[in-house]
Amino acid sequence: MSGLTGPGGAAWQEQLYRIETHQEYRGLLTSLLKSVGLTLDQVAAKAAELGGLPLPKGTVGATLTRDKLPKAEFVQQLLRVCGVEEADRALWMKVWQAVADGQAPLGEPQDEPPPEKDMPAAIEEEDAGPSGSFGWAAFPRLLRDRLRGAPRRWLVTLTATAVVAPAVGGGLWWYSDHCGTTNPALRTVLGGECSGITDGSDGHGVFGRELEPVLAAIDAENRAVVKEGGYVTVALMAPLTKGSKSLTGDRALHQVEGAFIAQYEANKDKAYPRIRLVLANIGSNESEWPGVVEGLKAMTGGDDQLVAVTGMGLSQQQSIDAARSLSKAHIPMVGDVITADGFDKSGAIDHGAPIPGLVRVAPNVSTQFKALAQEVAKHPEMKAGALVSAPETPDGKPDFYTQSMEAAIRNPDMGLQPYLDTGGLAFNFTVEQEAEDSSLTTIANNMCGNPKIDVVFYAGRATYLGTFIEKLRNRPCRTTPITVVTGSDAATLNPKIEGLNDAGAPISVLYVPLADPGQLADSANPDQTLYLDFATEFTTAHHGQEFDKGHLASGWAVMSHDALLAARLAIRNATGKSQTPPSIRAVGDQLYLFGGLNVVTGAGGVFGIDPQTGNRKAGHDPQVVRKGTHRP
Repeated sequence: MSGLTGPGGAAWQEQLYRIETHQEYRGLLTSLLKSVGLTLDQVAAKAAELGGLPLPKGTVGATLTRDKLPKAEFVQQLLRVCGVEEADRALWMKVWQAVADGQAPLGEPQDEPPPEKDMPAAIEEEDAGPSGSFGWAAFPRLLRDRLRGAPRRWLVTLTATAVVAPAVGGGLWWYSDHCGTTNPALRTVLGGECSGITDGSDGHGVFGRELEPVLAAIDAENRAVVKEGGYVTVALMAPLTKGSKSLTGDRALHQVEGAFIAQYEANKDKAYPRIRLVLANIGSNESEWPGVVEGLKAMTGGDDQLVAVTGMGLSQQQSIDAARSLSKAHIPMVGDVITADGFDKSGAIDHGAPIPGLVRVAPNVSTQFKALAQEVAKHPEMKAGALVSAPETPDGKPDFYTQSMEAAIRNPDMGLQPYLDTGGLAFNFTVEQEAEDSSLTTIANNMCGNPKIDVVFYAGRATYLGTFIEKLRNRPCRTTPITVVTGSDAATLNPKIEGLNDAGAPISVLYVPLADPGQLADSANPDQTLYLDFATEFTTAHHGQEFDKGHLASGWAVMSHDALLAARLAIRNATGKSQTPPSIRAVGDQLYLFGGLNVVTGAGGVFGIDPQTGNRKAGHDPQVVRKGTHRP
């Protein structure tokens, strides 16, 4: 690889490749800033001149001394301020992602690869082995069957964006914008994330180290399915990689594991058609959805036979736009963890067009808060309430999940408004940069007025809930018992945090989980055996890979499993006794026929689908969970 030029370029490359920790990364950033001779005041002025993220003097100083990896947006802007060219910034961000994923150091810089070979000619060299400059056999299975018939303009585009060279020990090393693979359906994006579509044959680490074991299992299962023949493809579309603005945390791993278990169960009986599973990553902030959706549309014909999409992302605008785009192509969709009211067949969530073909298996926000309101009503000691909400995503766009919670809380039919009237407090907080930390401190302290607040309705993501609880623990009136009422996202809240275990500051959290292992495994659950069978399968090794039982706690594995199960049942019903793949329209029609005796026997319980809305219809009411030391 040729040396990088300019500030942060050739003189820094060797150091970048050796970085292992966030401390070393911050140290090198500090050295870069010193090398260009800018004061912190000059940095702030230059950032304002360039536009984009502001870099106040205090923010820069605090970020470079704080014992954590700076956020990607901060690093990008600081590199711009220091005059680092775009090509050079890419390496800095690649190292940033490696540190964030625990995959640093990158190792030694690579030598400049030799000129690439013409792709069409290379494709014909099917017998080229490790000694050749290009081996057709090295292409992932996802592409091999399609490249021969691809338009030349597509092949030219493919070769124009990739550099091919022999790898150590043979094979290919593709230094490109395609996540180090030969697959143009994968793309490296800002911050080093890999977005796009894979069936596992592109390498098990394309979406990060965490997903390697489950992607290895998916790859092995897919290979067996393709070898046996008679299959259709289902895609799990979701934000599968972590970024500085990610709202999913570790739950994407649980989601993929649950989907794999459903795929494995579907294929055990060898019935036609078998299920081939592909992962479609729309990026941590879901910004890559347009390209991913177009790729999925292209898979509805030919050998891929895509007949359904599960997952669908989070309850935010990008997911809604993606759903409408898939709907226009008549591709059936089964949402797994989307819960915002109106994010269903009606399309009412953003007052836009309907979304035919969309169903979902998780209880929506209104269903959750109906159960929560009934629980709160059992406790007359709860009188004065406050509303704390974060109505926007870190990108400054509407967060329909949190907005749905606020709407449900204020819905007169819920009976929660009188608590807010008594307390008289309502706060919004911003989730950009470190703003939420200082805002939540102020908000928590305001709970100590007259009257003192004893119930907080939290309409925010669980990503910030732990911080808020710690702020409540340290508020001036910390000895006053307080209950936080919130949505299903709270399932990921660590029950061992100090704020939930300090007898001197009694705090509890009430929420309705998407799927709580304790409730589902309880003998009182009429569908107990369905969950226990799933949990046994989940903790059994498949293709040499084992999943952590603790991953069931978030509920995302159960929901993802049940979404793919619903898709599988619709596919089987649409197929009937035929030995030909069902059409996407036939599968979509079947999704709205789950009712009566035709139900989904999911790990989270037996449920049907409302044909008018596409929402889950469960046979029993959801149950409330309490975490914390405060037991009113």
